[in-house]
Amino acid sequence: MKVKIPAAAAQVGSWMNLQQAGRVIQGKLEESLRAEADLSWAEFELLWRLQLADGHPMRMNEIAEQLIGSPSGTTRIVDRLDAGGLIARETPRDNRRVVQVKLTERGRTRLAAADRAFKAALAGAFSAHLSETEVLALRRLMRKLLEGNDAWAEARCEPARRARSAG
Repeated sequence: MKVKIPAAAAQVGSWMNLQQAGRVIQGKLEESLRAEADLSWAEFELLWRLQLADGHPMRMNEIAEQLIGSPSGTTRIVDRLDAGGLIARETPRDNRRVVQVKLTERGRTRLAAADRAFKAALAGAFSAHLSETEVLALRRLMRKLLEGNDAWAEARCEPARRARSAG
């Protein structure tokens, strides 16, 4: 006989499992990124988003928004990547208060190695356990949750689509 779980308990359990799955998979991705390219997840994501920007520098506030990070946390990530020569900061002459960031050639090379490691780890930790139909259903559910919390932003949530339409 199956015991019916009250909705509140099912919601809490689902939420906890969502968080656990995210942490476990992100941990595997980060382990692979560190081993293969000496990058954290946040550093990889920033480099990846700069690559999608297709040579157009991104403003620091735009980066923080896309990473869902604080300005100070974003600055620390940018500082590390800049110190490693993976990105370059620019200040436009017409607005000295703005700081823009772009990917360097060294950053592109490191990102290529990281991207291979990321895709292999993602395949093992995520894709191997879900069908394409399940992945698409999960994507729809995540969008529904983000939209329901006024947190869906095309630039952050669909960056590859945005890059394709801009190119």
